[in-house]
Amino acid sequence: MTDNNIYKYIPNFITLLCLSSGFTSIMYSLNNEWKIAIYLILIATIFDFFDGWFARKLKTDSNFGAELDSLSDFISFGVAPSILIYMWSTFILGSLGWATTLFFVICASLRLARFTADIYVIDKPINSNDYFIGVPSPAAAGLLILPLLIYCEFELSILKNAYLNLVNTILIAFLMISRIPTISLKKISIKNKFKTWILLFLVIVTVALISNLWVTLSVILIIYILSIFYTIIINKKTN
Repeated sequence: MTDNNIYKYIPNFITLLCLSSGFTSIMYSLNNEWKIAIYLILIATIFDFFDGWFARKLKTDSNFGAELDSLSDFISFGVAPSILIYMWSTFILGSLGWATTLFFVICASLRLARFTADIYVIDKPINSNDYFIGVPSPAAAGLLILPLLIYCEFELSILKNAYLNLVNTILIAFLMISRIPTISLKKISIKNKFKTWILLFLVIVTVALISNLWVTLSVILIIYILSIFYTIIINKKTN
């Protein structure tokens, strides 16, 4: 009985690690240490995946865990990446840059509140078993810092343009609270005959991440953007 009581806290502990990573990222953003701030957001993403994975495997899903996860996501994928982009680029716009940052944070909170409450009001039926509705906050965080990821590799000055990042921030914020269907990797079922190929693909991706983190992450996020257009087209055809 004691063991079971210990096990049930594992997902929540991992969630707190996610929150800690995201919150610490803010400190490094304020100190202009961009790469460390990015690393911490990436670590938070890994923790965010595994807290849900452990909760399902240990069958310890709870309302408390869901609320804690939502609060953690708000800090790690709402506040942290928006502060990072503000300190890196849009701060030069003054109050306009801060207003945009605040708008992203507000949309992140609305997105997570809607997801937790599970109150989706949509014009057309979207199968929530296959898709997310709107861009999830971890993916939105990735899309928000995409210009910085590319900049870390190629140092293109245009990517640091405050107006470019302002528009990107607003666009990603709207995508979070939008009604568009987006792909859900957690809900993709893989046939046994493809599992070996999927494992090989994951190995290749891992090697690519180790070899060139910034380019690999950028490619993954660009593919994700293309997947958004794909899911929109597919759902329009089926409806």
